[in-house]
Amino acid sequence: MALNTPQQVTTPGSKLWNDAMYKKHPTPYSGLAGMVEHFRVRSINKMASITSSDHVLEVGCEAGNLLISLPDAARFVGADISEAALEDAQRNLDQKGRKAELIACDATEDLPFEKGEFSVVICSEMLEHVPHPTKVIDNLIKIADKKTRIILSVPNEEPKLQIKRWLTKIGFMQLFMPSIEEEQSEWHLHAFSMSSFHKLIAGKLEIHKVKLICGLHIVAQCSVRK
Repeated sequence: MALNTPQQVTTPGSKLWNDAMYKKHPTPYSGLAGMVEHFRVRSINKMASITSSDHVLEVGCEAGNLLISLPDAARFVGADISEAALEDAQRNLDQKGRKAELIACDATEDLPFEKGEFSVVICSEMLEHVPHPTKVIDNLIKIADKKTRIILSVPNEEPKLQIKRWLTKIGFMQLFMPSIEEEQSEWHLHAFSMSSFHKLIAGKLEIHKVKLICGLHIVAQCSVRK
């Protein structure tokens, strides 16, 4: 059996790197970050408009927290490159009684799904973690048909940094944002803004709705271009 080399573990975007980053930087759900997360998830739910007949895929599902929060649907599938995250997702889903298929895959490569297989595809707070987010968008398009509701969410990085710097300056960072890095996360390979987000999907997806959540996250409902 081949041993994992230090280079494999530290290569940004690799499975081993994502496993390490996932364990080092768990998604925060407390303090100010938890409040913002509540509003962000609520916006995703509203834009996804999931019904009991929908087949739902989340690409980059991590520990399954968003999958658990979604309304009942005919089918749920969660995909993530990190097997460590998927192990936690299975435990969390089992505890909440939500049935979902979990699949380990790299979204910068072709996804193991058929075109039109899902009526809703969600990619939430994942694009900033991959070396080539355009490849992810291209692969989402490959499995979506014209009726597929594609929901994207990314951090609006600069305002988040400004708030963290201000809280650090006045000594309240750990009170309001416990266990969060004071600067941009090392897990974030890209720093999105509204303009760079639009540039990412320009000519690829049609935006039907876009919302800025507390100034800190961008959530958009999209579809493949007709």
